[in-house]
Amino acid sequence: MKRSQSGFTLIELVVVIVLLGILGVTALGKFQDLSGEASLAAVEGVASEISGAAAVNYAKSLVGTAGVPISAAASGDSSVTADGTDACSISATTTDAGLHNLLTADRFPGGYTTSASTANCTTLGGAGSTYECTINGENGQTAAATLICTG
Repeated sequence: MKRSQSGFTLIELVVVIVLLGILGVTALGKFQDLSGEASLAAVEGVASEISGAAAVNYAKSLVGTAGVPISAAASGDSSVTADGTDACSISATTTDAGLHNLLTADRFPGGYTTSASTANCTTLGGAGSTYECTINGENGQTAAATLICTG
């Protein structure tokens, strides 16, 4: 009596294992540096938060309900300050506590710093002008927050 055998040959199994190994090495390279991308996304999130707050503030000033004046190096009680310097500042009043709370240093992740361009609302010409405040992450990532001048 002769039995019919079925299954994979040794060569077929080796080829499949080699192909799975190649695919595994390729996939590993794609997922190896996700921490850098995550750090960049965090810095961009902080910059977007500041840009959004500035845009809401500008819209509020257009409606005529006392927007917060925005200027680089303004002396006020609210600054885009992550490292103890007022690189990008927004002078705020107590009536704008929400904006003030958003921009204080304790809202920034540890190790973040800020820097601004030499332009500011005074040199740019007033309401509607924009300038950039750079948010620097602790691992060297940067993102730009756009501040809109209100007056």
